[in-house]
Amino acid sequence: MLPNFVSRALMPFALLYFQMPGRPSRQVVHLTRCIDVPGHMAMLVRMMSVADYRSYPEYTVEEQYRDFNQSQYLCTVRVFLVYPGSEEPIHWSYGFGVTVDMAVQDAAYSLLTIMRARHALLQNSEFCYVPASQPGEEGYLSGVYFDSSMEDPLLQSTAEMLENRDRDARARRMELYATRARLWTALTQLAPVVQTGYGDMEMLNPVRTHLLAHVDWPAIGGVAHLWGPLLPPVRGPGPHPCPYGSQGSRARVFPDPQVELRGHGGNLYEMFYADA
Repeated sequence: MLPNFVSRALMPFALLYFQMPGRPSRQVVHLTRCIDVPGHMAMLVRMMSVADYRSYPEYTVEEQYRDFNQSQYLCTVRVFLVYPGSEEPIHWSYGFGVTVDMAVQDAAYSLLTIMRARHALLQNSEFCYVPASQPGEEGYLSGVYFDSSMEDPLLQSTAEMLENRDRDARARRMELYATRARLWTALTQLAPVVQTGYGDMEMLNPVRTHLLAHVDWPAIGGVAHLWGPLLPPVRGPGPHPCPYGSQGSRARVFPDPQVELRGHGGNLYEMFYADA
């Protein structure tokens, strides 16, 4: 489910653009568990190990199609308990990005802050001053921070830096996607004018800036998913719907079983349900 602030930004063209029979608005493009991937994914795995979880989280990335080169990605990350019949995640969150890798990083960070709030034992761990948040839209937009005023001055500075960077990330996240929604709206309104010959067609397809190798997002591993069947193109003025059809009901199912964390100690909930 999209956060409300993103849904509101897309509202003016939602009915025109997304609701066409046989043309889903999103396609699953990647499935991964981010094993040995640096960044927020590695930090999330470390936190799960401290909290005694047994298996890697699962990341499902979908492309939200928009023409004019304005597609973006929605990543849903889920943490499952390991016991027979376990199908519903105990923790989950989401992230957005203009690339698959960016969306996965955003989802991992969001879930990391949620798990920080959920587990009291992390209060006395290396994750003590990691920002926390609640599930849902409010937690996605605002964090919970912990008082470090009684700590050593060096630790105070580190904790304050974590808080400041978390606030920056949340503000930039909202600014990025609100601005992209407005850009897509502007391109949609500009399209009929350009298509009649007033202006260069390249104006309607801005090219994304490619990051330098040393600042780009790390590769996330996993498997790229097959698109749905290619459908006949839609003619006429834009915006145009996704050119692919439905992928089927198993598009979000991982092809392999859950992968255990290295050196896990077992989780209290998992052991209880396994015994039950």
